[in-house]
Formats: sequence, structure tokens, C-alpha cells
Amino acid sequence: MIEGRDGWHVFDDGRRVDLGGLKGNIGSSNYPVPTDVDLTELSSVSIWCERFSVSFAAAELRPVTA
Repeated sequence: MIEGRDGWHVFDDGRRVDLGGLKGNIGSSNYPVPTDVDLTELSSVSIWCERFSVSFAAAELRPVTA
């Protein structure tokens, strides 16, 4: 975790896939990823607020190994 504003804009490399607006803020939600998206080209996921240009949460994407 990067404290304060030092963590702002660190995920913006210009590549993104918009999965739509938030379905809610309580419990879990599922957001289908379009089949033409190459997940190997993406390194993280972020819950992004366009209005304030800030990420509310983020996580690294890693390949799953069997």
C-alpha cells in the first residue's frame, strides 16, 4: 500500500478495459471480461473513480499455475 497521494496515478499506463459502473457497494459483484481481452497484456485491476480521478482499490493480476 502506498500512503497518502503518493499512490495516485501509479496504475495509469494508458491501457485499460472498462467493465462498467459499480453494481453496488455492499457484498460481492461479478463483472464479465469480454472474450477479446488479452489478460496477459494487463498487470493490475483497479476500482477507479472517474469523477475524482482516483483508485479506491487495486490488485496485481498474476497468472494462475496448475
